[in-house]
Amino acid sequence: MTPNAIAENFNTTRQAVSKHLRILTECELVKQEPRGREVYFSLEINKMKEVDKWLEQFRQIWETRFNQLDDVLATLKKQQK
Repeated sequence: MTPNAIAENFNTTRQAVSKHLRILTECELVKQEPRGREVYFSLEINKMKEVDKWLEQFRQIWETRFNQLDDVLATLKKQQK
């Protein structure tokens, strides 16, 4: 997609989208491909999978903590009744 096409899907400016795309390109999470006067961006799926794999360790920790918080809140709610 072009930056304009991406910006149309969000409540933000094209300049903000371009800034994010520049950072994502530097991180090699998206690639840019010039086509005529337009530049198209696409995801680098394998890099995104690496990020997802890295985040998984934190996802498990937070899911455990949220489940523990649910248990505490349920206990407190029962005590109030």
